[in-house]
Amino acid sequence: MSKEAGRVYEMEHHSAERATTRPVVSGTQGVVSAGHPLVSMAGMRMLLAGGNAFDAAAAAGFAAAVIEPTASYTLCGECVAMIHDARTREVRAVSGQGVAPARATLAFFRDRRLDRIPTGPGPDAHLSFTVPGAVDAYLTLLEQYGTKTLREALAPAVLYADSGFPMYEYMHRLLSSIADTRKQFDLYPPGGTDVFFPGGRVPRVGELFRQPALAGTLRRLVEADARARGHRTAGIAAARERFYRGDIAAGIGAFSERCGGLLRADDLATYRTRIEAPLRATFAGREILGQGAWTQGPVLMQALGMLERVDLRAMGHNSAPYIHAVAEALKLAFADRERHYGDSADVPMAALLDPTYARERAALIRMDRAAPEAPPPGDPLRRGGVAARMPAAAASGAAATTAAADGTTHIAAIDRDGN
Repeated sequence: MSKEAGRVYEMEHHSAERATTRPVVSGTQGVVSAGHPLVSMAGMRMLLAGGNAFDAAAAAGFAAAVIEPTASYTLCGECVAMIHDARTREVRAVSGQGVAPARATLAFFRDRRLDRIPTGPGPDAHLSFTVPGAVDAYLTLLEQYGTKTLREALAPAVLYADSGFPMYEYMHRLLSSIADTRKQFDLYPPGGTDVFFPGGRVPRVGELFRQPALAGTLRRLVEADARARGHRTAGIAAARERFYRGDIAAGIGAFSERCGGLLRADDLATYRTRIEAPLRATFAGREILGQGAWTQGPVLMQALGMLERVDLRAMGHNSAPYIHAVAEALKLAFADRERHYGDSADVPMAALLDPTYARERAALIRMDRAAPEAPPPGDPLRRGGVAARMPAAAASGAAATTAAADGTTHIAAIDRDGN
């Protein structure tokens, strides 16, 4: 291609795009997008075998727990999802988010002179253990919306854990370059040290990485499914029973108790995924749907509500004033998040998303200067009011180094029917 032709090519594309030999992925039977090709492949196996998007999402989710353990996600992690049922045309929010154990009371933390739950790296990380929500979320998707058996959905994950997969650069970098990682695993033997540092070292990029213990846990779910009689949902129920009320739950509870954590088997026994109506807002004539205050979703919805009062189009896309206005709106929304978000039962979400409140908050955006720090949160129940700030988090160099390279993963699946 000539230089002139190259210039024409660049002019015909968005300025953020670059010339590439990779085609846009598209298909008529469905598409799965994930954080790793093997995770996407797990989902596509379900679609190619006649399954739907919910089967694909569950299979990919289980596979991601094997393939992407450094993406802030494991089998004992959590899953939040937005789903569309093409048959009923309903959109639902799925909360597979772990709840705090019953022993995690205010009195417990106050007695230990802790003003916050010690999340992140450190010797008290076990005090932040929550009930594993991801497994039940995927079981619920399969049970209520899917078509495949649990054995089929788990097959890719079992294969990846048992036979292994090539260590990839991102995972290798996080395991080898962040000192906190090894130190944290060493605090909870045998745990991650034996798994991720076999022979005392991180496997090289391209070296086959196996997780036989995780494969064993997944096989226990497969065994429960296989022993069940009747409809495929009976197998899903049997696997749920084994994970949340059987020997797997007992093992999780015993480990937590052994290392001083608050999570017990009885906390798992009462857990169930919630499926609820999504929050709704509008921006520029479009409907915005999101999950509740147990996610970051309302932050975006609040910020968009403020920006509805700002003429972004006149500023020009990604101009200095445009970026300034968006940043200031997000600061105000995050200030409200820190003060008001949490257990959905206690969050005045309708008031936070009210257009009148959005107008009040938008009026605080100064186009001639940036807020030098987080602004005070608003009080949506008292017009013009300002709520008290939450106490500032204690500085932690260890947490900062981890956060700099940290992140979670994402899975999107669609089938030919529009699920």
